[in-house]
Amino acid sequence: MKLTFTDISIIFSNMTPEKQSSSPFISFIMPVYNEALNIPNVLRNLHQILYAHPEWNWEVILIEDGSSDHTREVMQEELKKYPTTQLIIHERNQGYTKSLKDGIAKARGKFLMYIGADEEFDCSELPNFVIPLAAGEADVVLGVRWQRNAYQLFRFFLSVIYIFLLNYLFRLRINDYNWSQAWSKELLDRIDLRSKSLFVLPEIIIKAHDLKYRIKEVPSNHRGRQAGKSSVNMRIMGHALLDSFSFWRVRSSRKYNPAKA
Repeated sequence: MKLTFTDISIIFSNMTPEKQSSSPFISFIMPVYNEALNIPNVLRNLHQILYAHPEWNWEVILIEDGSSDHTREVMQEELKKYPTTQLIIHERNQGYTKSLKDGIAKARGKFLMYIGADEEFDCSELPNFVIPLAAGEADVVLGVRWQRNAYQLFRFFLSVIYIFLLNYLFRLRINDYNWSQAWSKELLDRIDLRSKSLFVLPEIIIKAHDLKYRIKEVPSNHRGRQAGKSSVNMRIMGHALLDSFSFWRVRSSRKYNPAKA
């Protein structure tokens, strides 16, 4: 039976305060690098939705990855408005993947959700990710950017080719590998993330599929970057492609096991 939002709210409201405080239902993880112009709006929009849903029993974890602009100072000032938000600081830039892994290691939620800090994701869509998890309909929820109007033509085709290549290599039918995603903590505890590039998100999806976790895709609006410049370039995309081919060879071998040894 499919639960309604009202049913889910009742489930959450029946949790005792002790259980809620000791065990968050969902952890929101946000790596941040050179987003001084975007982070105030991102945090405001995110918390506006979260404060409207206390039944989610959420926590927010930010990872400041050694930004070269004023992102750290801006974040520290903004976080005075959101005192429960946790902040991990990298004294030097260690990359998006390391930031994501540090956030995952810190998170205590039954589910974890990755959100970008560039304001391209519309936080009003958060219920579309959380409700299927709370209803027990999925273990992994993937946002799918059906329209990417904010992309330049070259980046649009690059993205389409990347998705096609991953689906071909790994025999999957996933429509978006590198957008906002939510995963069960149980899944993340069962796997080792080998990737050191943007391929880390596809790696989670592929291993979730191989371990028979239920994956649900939900449509998502791609708003485009509101300010600043993306740090994604051809070198970063090249590393992701190399990681994908490396993992494809591992997965094709007889010794492959998606779970930890």
